[in-house]
Amino acid sequence: THSSRRVDRGLIRRLTDGLRHRGPDQQGTFVCDDVSLGAVRLKIIDLEGGEQPMSAEDGQTTLVYNGEIYNYREVRRELEQRGHRFRTRSDTEVALRAFLEWDTDCFPRLKGMFALALWQQDRRRLVLARDRLGIKPLYFSRHAGQIYFGSELKALLAHPEISRTLDLAAVWQYLSLNYIPWPRTPIEGIEKLPPGHFLEWQNGEATIQPYWELRFDPDESLEAPEAAAQLDELLRRSMREHLISDVPLGVLLSGGIDSSTIVHYAAAESPERLKTFSVSFEGRTFDESRYFREVAARYGTDHHEFDLARDLELPDTIRRFAEYADEPMGDSSSLPVWYLSKLCREHVTVTLSGEGADELFGGYLTYQADRLARAARRIPSPFRRLLLGAAH
Repeated sequence: THSSRRVDRGLIRRLTDGLRHRGPDQQGTFVCDDVSLGAVRLKIIDLEGGEQPMSAEDGQTTLVYNGEIYNYREVRRELEQRGHRFRTRSDTEVALRAFLEWDTDCFPRLKGMFALALWQQDRRRLVLARDRLGIKPLYFSRHAGQIYFGSELKALLAHPEISRTLDLAAVWQYLSLNYIPWPRTPIEGIEKLPPGHFLEWQNGEATIQPYWELRFDPDESLEAPEAAAQLDELLRRSMREHLISDVPLGVLLSGGIDSSTIVHYAAAESPERLKTFSVSFEGRTFDESRYFREVAARYGTDHHEFDLARDLELPDTIRRFAEYADEPMGDSSSLPVWYLSKLCREHVTVTLSGEGADELFGGYLTYQADRLARAARRIPSPFRRLLLGAAH
């Protein structure tokens, strides 16, 4: 929170208590007259260093941060060439020093998934930023000249100043789209920071600016073999960066194209035998165990399965899932992933998955439907109604 009055350190700790499932390894607070920051940490890189909140040597700039910077080693080398001296091996300190060096121009340099808050004491300035595609959530609320922010809705709702009025327009969006697009949330007055944007809060005023936007400029001169070679190199490089970890790591394997591709590249780049995790539905028509077992055998992974066909305590799981999810979602695979994540946590701390591949490579059936809809709109209206009637 940013406030003109000091917030009790105990309150900030209670607010972050609700986020311990995201960061069970370390919890910390930073409180001064103008701002109160709380953080919980899941240790992935530099287990001993990197504790949060993290402040610069002069105490003027403090960071709380959720996520991972995949190119932190390259950014660190550039910062060292510019005279920075590091106290830790963590990507957290890289994010902090990148901001000290380049201010908000640092965000386009950071490749990864992150939501972060930076407080500059001498300028009474707060900066919030979210990764390019919005992998990490970041909520905020402006109320009575103050700003409150957090990684989950529940962190804000636990604050006594935040009301719980349902946003009916957001409910309509969810029923139409199966999710609530930014900037709305289910609660009036609570917003999501857009992906690829940063927010500056100073003198009670907030400004939101983009630092990156997705561009689609196809190179028509590129032949298929050359495009395939470029994609292969990009996937290989991306996997190499994602495998950087000081804790055990695995892959969620469904047997489909996306997760099998991840296993292919991860097995080639991983210095150790890869761990894979799958959900089976024995005896069901949609069971894909045949495929993921074939992939696991092909790459010699240390494979683990969870059978969802057995009797499960679904009512209790659904209640707990709703509590952790914060927002409603129309993804039917969420519950299997919930059980799979519990299985993973018994063996690893970090997992890779094929999430986002359908968006990048046009894999959803709705994309095909959209193309058909555009074609249908070119048909004169009377004939279109006739065809629709015949289809029924």
